[in-house]
Amino acid sequence: MDDERTKFIDISPQRILVIKLSSLGDIVHALPAVAALRQRFPLAHICWLVKSQWASILEGNPDINEVWSVDVSWKDWPMVIQGLRRRQCDLVVDFQGLFRTGLFGMFSGASMRVGFAQAREGAPWMYTHRVALPGDQQSSWRLLAVHAVDRNLALVRLLGADISQPLFHFPDLAQDHSAIGEVLSHAHIKGDESLIALAPWSRSALKSWPLSRFLQLAEKLVRLPRFRVVVLGGPAETQAGSEFRRLESQGLINLVGKLSLRQLPALLQKMVLVVGNDSSLIHLAAGVGTPVFAIFGPTHPKATGPYPLAQHVVCRTELSCSPCGQGTCRNSSHLECLHSISVDTIFTSIQETLVSSPS
Repeated sequence: MDDERTKFIDISPQRILVIKLSSLGDIVHALPAVAALRQRFPLAHICWLVKSQWASILEGNPDINEVWSVDVSWKDWPMVIQGLRRRQCDLVVDFQGLFRTGLFGMFSGASMRVGFAQAREGAPWMYTHRVALPGDQQSSWRLLAVHAVDRNLALVRLLGADISQPLFHFPDLAQDHSAIGEVLSHAHIKGDESLIALAPWSRSALKSWPLSRFLQLAEKLVRLPRFRVVVLGGPAETQAGSEFRRLESQGLINLVGKLSLRQLPALLQKMVLVVGNDSSLIHLAAGVGTPVFAIFGPTHPKATGPYPLAQHVVCRTELSCSPCGQGTCRNSSHLECLHSISVDTIFTSIQETLVSSPS
């Protein structure tokens, strides 16, 4: 197996399998690479293997011929393997980099399987071509962090794709825009009012600024003239989202658990700013071109911040231990990197961002 760094491979695949099963933010980060893959191979059939719960964010994507949604528990493996063999792909690009996705590539029978040299769980041994990147070594990742979008682009660059202008493509269906229009019409938004979204939740508590502070921030934001605050979250956050109900009488729009995944890009396009933790919602917002104000703690903004980082704002506390990228906090002052960020600091920074943003 070759350790590919700068060499370009001249191939003409007819059937390409893209593997990125989850999660939502990671799928968003893979979109520009798949767009570049489509530009490189305009006639190829591109199939994206994805977990069923995230498949709708790929619906209508012009870069994909087939969205193959699956459940990947062990009991479903026989069906997945049959599907892999039936599709007869000759190129697999594994953006996930896990043992099972490496195996899927092998079971596909594809003669060329591309993945990261530092993928986890032994996956690189199942690739025919591996891409190594700066920062792959554990000791240097904090200094040489490569953004997830750029990591994914590096895989398709090996295949000769042009990665100079990353593109994000999302569902753009009339029924979704119509549904969002009805939601906003029901909220009685005035013509001179702009929308600010709050995304208070993340998959990990380690990446979450306290919800109580988002509530305090919302209290301040609803008082801003000519702005309306929209709170966003998934069905799992519905109960927690009820904390914001007391602000609805002041104009806050509580959409927690009320939108489908596919409708989110259509809504986020209408925001002038999205404020949130390191989460899938800020990545969706950045992908549709909406300015993001991101609150970061232990994760590295250069690796997982809103993309491209220069077009957005990241608020974080400079500490010797942060960003650590760890699954547990070892600081004697638990999550100091997040808890040290005050509501007043965020509110003042948001005001400055709104003033400096183009109207």
